[in-house]
Amino acid sequence: MVACQIRNLNKGFGAEVVGLDPTKEIDAETRQALRKAFDERGVLLLRGMDIDFAWQDRFCRMLIGDDSPGATETRKEMHVSNKEDDGLAPNGRLMFHADMMWHEEPFQVLSLYAITTEPGSATTSLTSTANAWQTLPEELRKQVEGKHARHQTGQVYNRGGDDLLVPKRDVEVSTIKPVPQPHPRTGKPLLYTSQQMTHNIVELPDDESEALLLKIFDHLYSPEMVYEHEWQTGDLLVFDNITMQHGRGNVERDGPTRTLRKVIAPMPKIKAEAPRYERA
Repeated sequence: MVACQIRNLNKGFGAEVVGLDPTKEIDAETRQALRKAFDERGVLLLRGMDIDFAWQDRFCRMLIGDDSPGATETRKEMHVSNKEDDGLAPNGRLMFHADMMWHEEPFQVLSLYAITTEPGSATTSLTSTANAWQTLPEELRKQVEGKHARHQTGQVYNRGGDDLLVPKRDVEVSTIKPVPQPHPRTGKPLLYTSQQMTHNIVELPDDESEALLLKIFDHLYSPEMVYEHEWQTGDLLVFDNITMQHGRGNVERDGPTRTLRKVIAPMPKIKAEAPRYERA
């Protein structure tokens, strides 16, 4: 018997997991149900959780079939925070993206756990590229079939704004991937483009490329395609980093406390240069 309830979070993607006890071992039937929900829905939300870094890491890896003990003792905790001196992305707005979209093999799972969040802190926005492809209008689908997109580190600046937080590296990296792209684990076709990291459609001149991307973004980020998560302390949000894209509203250093523990799985095979963050 599955030791929790799993119910849809919104119409197109996402599932809320209710009643999972982090002090007890997750049995085989429950693991199977959670993995199925993760692959089908792309996002799992668990509320009111009291968990440490090691549990969060095990849960992320379990969702992709890795039940090994892991090596959390050799990994430093990462916090997305506007209050900690070494917090990641401490202020500003982030446009929609998937982490390491610019790399040939981005990691599969990204999770955020709310250590401390105060009322009024910025939401995390999620959209599903699988759902976006499935609901793509036929005329637009014909325009993108057979096309390839270039994704790069940093930020596509002409889609920004004054409050935008811009990640920068000394050496920028890019890769070219098909649109649509099949998910490496599930095989689902994905509308694999993003506001932040997609530079251009390689088969088209710059003006036509930008026009097509803006049509794609109008669909991918339309209100009915987006879930806005309002944080409460103890929330755990786990999403498929290949299927899903995330963004956030503006965060200020002197605004409401927003400290989230970030855990990814599996760890990237390469050591990417950590970005510097600057306001646009």
